[in-house]
Amino acid sequence: MIPTFPDFKRIELADKKDVEKFTVQFPPYADFNFSNIWAWDLKGEMGFSILNDNLVVKFTDYLNGKSFLSFLGDKMINETAQELIDFSEKNYKTGILKLVPETVVGLLDKSEFDFISDLDSRDYVYSVLRLASMDAWPQNTISKGVRRFIKQYPNYVIKQQSFQDIHKDEYLKIFKKWSENKNIINYSELNEYRAFERLFEIKDKNIKVISLYVKEVLVGFSVFEILADDYAMSHFAKADTLYHLSAYDVLDLEEAKILQKQGIKYYNWQQDLGIQGLRKAKIKYKPDSFLNKFLVKKAKQ
Repeated sequence: MIPTFPDFKRIELADKKDVEKFTVQFPPYADFNFSNIWAWDLKGEMGFSILNDNLVVKFTDYLNGKSFLSFLGDKMINETAQELIDFSEKNYKTGILKLVPETVVGLLDKSEFDFISDLDSRDYVYSVLRLASMDAWPQNTISKGVRRFIKQYPNYVIKQQSFQDIHKDEYLKIFKKWSENKNIINYSELNEYRAFERLFEIKDKNIKVISLYVKEVLVGFSVFEILADDYAMSHFAKADTLYHLSAYDVLDLEEAKILQKQGIKYYNWQQDLGIQGLRKAKIKYKPDSFLNKFLVKKAKQ
């Protein structure tokens, strides 16, 4: 059971159902997705609490590891934000709440709070229908690359499996290949690698993996989660681009085709964290919309 604020409990797999009772009521913001929270709680320092029937999450920053608070809900929003800011000032030496979803900010009293859009944290949402036709996009480098890949490897194979049924070591090797291609030596110390390993601890049939094989060799994969309300969420994707620069694009194309057959309309690819290369890569696929998040603090009097 999740305790009442200001008490927090450490993240446990048993919390999944309780957390999803809250999150299912709102748009699928990546930071409040339980699988995402579990995977990235690398130091065991994150936590859950309940305040005014809202879900409060103690996060650790993805890049610098510092603690901060955010919340999701629609009950007593002004009072909740005020109390969380006061707590943050006392305990974390900051009067700012982060990753506050737009659905929450829209309910805040603008005379009491200031909020700033956090572009680095917005979730990219794509039309599955559009992604499923990327091989036919006119005069586009993505579609040209996909067609070249198909011509070079006409017998490539795509497999869909439950994430809990795959052979872990085979997929960790792709992480190693990816890091070697980027001249990263200690790949096993990467936060992303460790988060990927933690995801294997979740037993959920809605977490799937799409695998790309060329001549029976795994050259790339994409892990996603089926959510409610016609959504899926991307968790991890890695490929050995030495086979072909368009390996990721082929994965995205085939994944979208599979999602479309399953009735999924929108695909959340999460945020870019302000990493320019990642932002450029996400923009080129032409997002359909964004799930915006904000920094929130007390208004200056």
